Amino acid sequence: MPQATHQGVLRSGDIEIEVAILEDGQRVITQSGFMVGLGRIRPPKGRRYYKSGASLPAFLTVQNLVPFIGEDLVTAAHQIEFRTKSGVKAFGYTPQFLSEVCSIFARAQHAGVLKADQHKIANRAQTIAEQLEHSSTCV
Repeated sequence: MPQATHQGVLRSGDIEIEVAILEDGQRVITQSGFMVGLGRIRPPKGRRYYKSGASLPAFLTVQNLVPFIGEDLVTAAHQIEFRTKSGVKAFGYTPQFLSEVCSIFARAQHAGVLKADQHKIANRAQTIAEQLEHSSTCV
């Protein structure tokens, strides 16, 4: 299992996302950092949500978002298991996964299909996408 050699936080306004660089150079966004960054509470341990065999966070499997989920997201959805600098087992995603999630919310918002409680996630996703676009730091 790869170990993180660097850990940090990607900040954009009031949004903070925990990130790490693994010993093989791979950049990851921690699972908890991903969920908190989008304003979601992490799902309970052991719960998994599937679409096309991929494990997706529950908030992505709601009916109004399913039409916007493509193969790029499903491909990027696999969790990366690693150890933090302190040796704790953790899970993360590639920056591409976060970027794909941001894109889903942008397309759904543009199509006018978001529910009231999804607008906050869409707004945070837009802020994150802009930060990722301009960032040359950890992710």
